[in-house]
Amino acid sequence: MGGTYETINRIFDTFAVTSRSRYVYVFDMEKNISRWSQNAVDYFGLTGEYIYNAASVWENRIHPDDRDKYAEYIKEFYSGVKTDPNIEYRAKNKNGEYVICACRGVVIKDYAGKPVFYACSIINKGIVDNNDPITLLPNQYEMLNEMRQYKAAGTPYSILLINFIDFSDVNRRYGYMIGNSILRAMATKLTQEGNGRGKAYRGEGTIIAYVTRQMDIEELKKLYGRMRSFTRDSLKINGKKVGAEIGGGIICATDTTVDEHAIYTSAKYALDYSKTQKHGNLIIYNNDQLDTNRGNIELVDAIRNSVLNGFGGFFLEYQPIFSAAGKNLVGMEVFVRWEREPFGEVAPSEFVPWLEQDPVFFLLGNWILENALKDALEIRRGKRDFFLSVNLAFMQLERSEFRTTLIDILRKIGYPATGLYLQLTQSSRQLGMEHLKSQVEFLKSCGLKIGLDVSDFGTLDLVRHLPIDLINIAPSLTGGMEDNPTTKYMVETITGFTHRLNIRTCFSGIEDEETEKMASAYPISDVMGYYFGRPCRIQEFMEKYLK
Repeated sequence: MGGTYETINRIFDTFAVTSRSRYVYVFDMEKNISRWSQNAVDYFGLTGEYIYNAASVWENRIHPDDRDKYAEYIKEFYSGVKTDPNIEYRAKNKNGEYVICACRGVVIKDYAGKPVFYACSIINKGIVDNNDPITLLPNQYEMLNEMRQYKAAGTPYSILLINFIDFSDVNRRYGYMIGNSILRAMATKLTQEGNGRGKAYRGEGTIIAYVTRQMDIEELKKLYGRMRSFTRDSLKINGKKVGAEIGGGIICATDTTVDEHAIYTSAKYALDYSKTQKHGNLIIYNNDQLDTNRGNIELVDAIRNSVLNGFGGFFLEYQPIFSAAGKNLVGMEVFVRWEREPFGEVAPSEFVPWLEQDPVFFLLGNWILENALKDALEIRRGKRDFFLSVNLAFMQLERSEFRTTLIDILRKIGYPATGLYLQLTQSSRQLGMEHLKSQVEFLKSCGLKIGLDVSDFGTLDLVRHLPIDLINIAPSLTGGMEDNPTTKYMVETITGFTHRLNIRTCFSGIEDEETEKMASAYPISDVMGYYFGRPCRIQEFMEKYLK
């Protein structure tokens, strides 16, 4: 095919090294014609390899909430303004399902410096090679595909997730090569112990999963018990005994109308609860070991779908923060809520802990940031020192694109970075220290302030490694201090420590006058709690505290 298509074909052949999960297209800006790899045509249901006015055709497949971001990116990138060649968005495949696509592009210019071609590689994060090279097991996408098939057939099944409580410690003690051997040994053992009554998969990170239609809860409990004994007492690498503790979570998928991603997210929540709260004891999702509301799989599914379909039902509330000395309004902390029938209003404590286990939390986190910054900007116009505090989850911090996404949001809203405190929660300790330090140092270099939610002494260790600007002393640490001298001394130690380091300190969870008086005895900067004001929507907040 010559003439119009000759140049675009030569460029396409240069870039088109594709796999099932990678698509390529080349766009001729002048002629408004693009060529797409055949796997993209098949997966997204395009009309053919060659498409006229492809920008419009492709944009219609992008999720409505991502189109403005995509259009702005393309405009700036074509003009040479944007330096980062990467962007992520959701695109709809031929089955009507939205998948997360990571796009990396390059502009090709003519001799005069005019952009004439745009070549782009798109990675579908929902499809990768079938088998994990370390454990030799099928990966999580194959597992989700099996779960999807069970859902379509109306077949109940169960899923057991297993993971090491601290695999980073295993790598530190034995090295990464031994760590990989340990993962493979555990995968082999799980396959053997399952005895053909289910199938083992490699999940995210170091998670190993077992999906079965044949085993009941009691049999899965015994299977987990055997795996726990194996990693504790019988795991050997190169003849050397390696003892390691694991955690486990189970969910029985009996409601086959629920999305398989919600099932997997719920199982990960149970696994995380086992690791962090129960010292490796097996947790069964939707039973008495977990809070009742958190155990509602229909709620998990509904909230997750809300994130993927325009954030319907989500809204924000703000709690005021006052200076400890003069009780003047200095800032506010944002809380996300969700409300839909038949569930009613759902507080963040009832869905954020498990939603943090799901990749969609990154999208929700960006939505919270953007809308909270819009609300806070209105207040800062009349109160220049006012600040907004926003909690960050490890799901946001672990993503490399979080940096550029955050900066783009700040620029879009026009909000000053110095008026935003990004608060690290306990979940951020799941990240490797080097990655966490890199993210924090970048954010600090942009003028942002870093807060730390302290609910135990262990969290304070992060202050040794990170440049922290604000410590928020959580109610779980100060509760009952009026009757407990030990708690009082702990608070005295923390506030003295932060005061000497010149770190701003907020005493939160103050619900009565007596607690307020006790808090005022410590060298703190700010106070927050129901005694001063409950979370409310922005309009009520402005009416109550800004008049």
